[in-house]
Amino acid sequence: MNQLVQAFTKSILAGDVHALMELHSSSIHSKVDNFTFYEKIIKPSMYRIGDLWEKNQITVADEHLATATLKYLLAHVFTHHEAFENHPKALLFCIEGEQHSLGLELANEVFKEKKWNTRYLGSNVPIKDALSFIGAWEPHVVGISIGMTTELTRLKECIEGIRSQHEEIEILVGGRLISNYSLDFLDKSKVTSFHDLVELNEYLTDMSSGLVSMKG
Repeated sequence: MNQLVQAFTKSILAGDVHALMELHSSSIHSKVDNFTFYEKIIKPSMYRIGDLWEKNQITVADEHLATATLKYLLAHVFTHHEAFENHPKALLFCIEGEQHSLGLELANEVFKEKKWNTRYLGSNVPIKDALSFIGAWEPHVVGISIGMTTELTRLKECIEGIRSQHEEIEILVGGRLISNYSLDFLDKSKVTSFHDLVELNEYLTDMSSGLVSMKG
């Protein structure tokens, strides 16, 4: 698997979409599903590229090319579904200050696979804007992605804002920070955290039977 991650990282940095598609196809033929492919191959490659950028071993342009190449690949790997207007609603966004949204885009696909009606707001969403959208759209679930410890204060503020107005909403938090740290305050705020897409997929599978009949 490490050799595959190295090959994948090299192809991302080269912007070689054809090679990436070949690597994905060979993995699928080896009975690796898309979510496992993301967790075991794409995510380690993304982390590797982030480390290279932090150490100044690649340029900002290299990092942008890698991100654009990955987004192109993901657009072709995952099937996009129509909005399910009468199904449970999920609002997904990256906390203010979080610029990396690829993982959340994949989480959005997991929700759509389960026939959720989703709204994906993308990266770096100001807290006040997120709270306004929640108040207007009234989702059943809010999913937040966070990657850096510097954004913890904003995450706490956002969760407190949601809880003060919408006690019944399920709040889910994921991202690189959740994968690396245990955040006790999340449990106290009745927030569910996820380390990867596999956990999210299992969680939504368990929820589906009770929520799929919701309307509005």
